[in-house]
Amino acid sequence: MSVLVTPGLDSPRILVVDDEILICELVQELLEAEGAQVVTEVDGRSALTLLEEEPFDLILTDLRLGNNTDGMQILHKALQYHPDAVIILMTGFPTLENAVQALKAGAYDYITKPFTVDSIRAVVRRATEHLRLRRENIQLREAMNLKRITEVLGSTLELNEVLNVVLQSALNEFQADFGAVLLENKESRKVYLAAALGATPDSIDLSSLYRPENHERWRIGSNEPVLVPQGECVSFPCPLCARHSRRTAMGVPLRAKGEFIGVLHISRERSPQSFSEANLQTLGLIASQATFAIENASLYDSLHHDYLAIIRSLANAVEAKDPYTRGHGDRVVKYTQAIGAELGFTEDTLEKLKVAAILHDIGKIGIRDEVLLKPGKLSDEEFIEMKLHPIIGDRILGPIRSLADVRVWVYQHHERIDGKGYPEGIGGSDLALPSRVLIVAEVFDALITERAYKPAWPIEQVAGYLKDNVDTHFDRETVDILLGILDREGESFYRENIVVY
Repeated sequence: MSVLVTPGLDSPRILVVDDEILICELVQELLEAEGAQVVTEVDGRSALTLLEEEPFDLILTDLRLGNNTDGMQILHKALQYHPDAVIILMTGFPTLENAVQALKAGAYDYITKPFTVDSIRAVVRRATEHLRLRRENIQLREAMNLKRITEVLGSTLELNEVLNVVLQSALNEFQADFGAVLLENKESRKVYLAAALGATPDSIDLSSLYRPENHERWRIGSNEPVLVPQGECVSFPCPLCARHSRRTAMGVPLRAKGEFIGVLHISRERSPQSFSEANLQTLGLIASQATFAIENASLYDSLHHDYLAIIRSLANAVEAKDPYTRGHGDRVVKYTQAIGAELGFTEDTLEKLKVAAILHDIGKIGIRDEVLLKPGKLSDEEFIEMKLHPIIGDRILGPIRSLADVRVWVYQHHERIDGKGYPEGIGGSDLALPSRVLIVAEVFDALITERAYKPAWPIEQVAGYLKDNVDTHFDRETVDILLGILDREGESFYRENIVVY
């Protein structure tokens, strides 16, 4: 085996640029004997074009070239289009200043003319070994990162979490500052922005992706990876590149069972270095891992929504049995959202609280009609049965892992702050804050509306009851917030939500 042909770097492609044809021929003969694939070019302008069109592992270029070009231009173009390549400068006019300038600009080594066969062979061998070790280190790091990404992706079935993990991992891997996942809508066959890091979604216009004049390499659904070198993003007709003045970008299709489902795109704005073909291959591996996770998360999301729809139907069935409680869940949603927002709940917590408000009485599906619909005070035995509905609701919600928090709040919605509620008799700090919000909102709606066992209370009486039961039945802060909302918004806060029969 030749010295230049080593494990992980078979037959390296080498470009030799020198305006002296004899030097090109000498170096070509020498390196081809070592097992390399060698391309020579005596014209600097032609070499610059060649670097844009063909891949190279190693570039040897003379510092002084004709046709208004020089080795530094070759160096910069090589780093732009082949950031993984190793560049060696040759010169017959060596100076310390030139050497320092070349090394600072990214050259691996510097060799002076005239050189011997042994010296050129030695410097190329060192460069090839350096390239091999660097690629092995990159492959090892990428393998470790892919393993970590796989482990993280396997820990969640939430689609938004999966997409954020994919994007953050890709940005970290390639020192990029923007990433996006576009997914295809199966019905419209158009893509939508499913997730983005580094830019706000409303700053991205996807409409140009469907214009007839758009570049073939970025037509959505073409299933072809895209690599945009440094400097071409401005002219490249992709809204994820040009609109944000990206310097370099790449994107790979997401495929599931051979079918296009979307695109994973990342780009850099600050780094002067282009993405490489090796980077594009690694992004493809990340995309493969992401596709499995996205498919699993999408399936889980679909099943979750189907299951939730079934439960919502059951909740509606409970309300349909009792005309006095029809719309109760929707009204409790409004009250809990208003209180939760003033408490500073996150969007995620507010969304979960909304679900809890809808489903808080789901357990009544297991209560006998003669108890549930009794138009009067319940007997002790009937009240014991009625108090089972939080437990029944807990059992119904139990199989849904994503509703773990919701399940707790639903279970606690008849507890009291003094610990004298049911079914557990817990209170104080043991009651989750969203549970305390749900408790107040649920009782407020029960008092302000007509029920089978009582008429609707006047708002003054309801407010008085809430105040009188602070620190016993209700949490003080949630009551204060609710009363503050009532003072500001008045009757419109609750009257427009009451269903009249």
